Amino acid sequence: MNDIRSIEKDIGELNTLQLVARAYTEIAASRMRKTRNSVLLNREFVTSLDDVFADVRANYAQEVMKLAIKRRGQEGITFLAHNGRTVAVLLSANTGLYGDIIERTFRMFLEDVRKTPGEIEVALVGKLALALFESAMPKHPYTFFELPDTNITPQSLSQIIGHIVQYEEIRVYYPTFQSAIRQLPSKYIISAETPLSELQEQGGRKTKYLFEPSLRDILIFFETEIFASLMDQAIREAQLAKYAARIMTLDRSGENIKKSLKGLRLDKLKVEHRIKNRKQLEAISSINLW
Repeated sequence: MNDIRSIEKDIGELNTLQLVARAYTEIAASRMRKTRNSVLLNREFVTSLDDVFADVRANYAQEVMKLAIKRRGQEGITFLAHNGRTVAVLLSANTGLYGDIIERTFRMFLEDVRKTPGEIEVALVGKLALALFESAMPKHPYTFFELPDTNITPQSLSQIIGHIVQYEEIRVYYPTFQSAIRQLPSKYIISAETPLSELQEQGGRKTKYLFEPSLRDILIFFETEIFASLMDQAIREAQLAKYAARIMTLDRSGENIKKSLKGLRLDKLKVEHRIKNRKQLEAISSINLW
């Protein structure tokens, strides 16, 4: 009887776990659908915004060069204050059940950090990034930011953006959504400097713009808005990829639970048959004694 009770207890626990997995899967699927629509729309917006910015700089390369000359002949175009350093930003999560996409993104990030020790500063977003990095490089300095996995607001992003906007080059490592069954680690580089040689090479664009109040003010506005939009988009892309990865992880867990339940039910039948056979043998033995 102890075997039967033990098996029934395991079956009950697996049934409960199956219900929990289904609930989490439905929640992740709902969030994925909601996030997917906004991410796809934002992709088009950010791409269009970046195209307009490139168009403005390409058409007015000569004016931009004049502004750069006034700024002591610098080779790049930026009007925001930067510290001349590079930062690597790893976007992760605070909880698990995301499959291996976080670890694969971390491996890409870690490889780049180790290639240039001392040259790249590290910023970690999410508790999983913190745990992975401290395990791999326990003595390496870093800056940590805790960002919620859901309900991300502009206020929660402001601290991260305020820290990394000071860097000359920002390398963002994050998981991206390819399809519901495929997520890939990605790297996006945001550089504060645009070489004038590139602007001159792009000078064949045809769209003309009139600037009000000034070209300098427009460039500052574009640079600030594009930076914030790119960071926000990277975080939304990471969210979408994580939701898709969670669905796949929970789906595999559900299949494993089904297999385990099938095995336990078979074991229960075997034990019940064994007990039934033993009782029949005991009954037959009692008849023979009489």
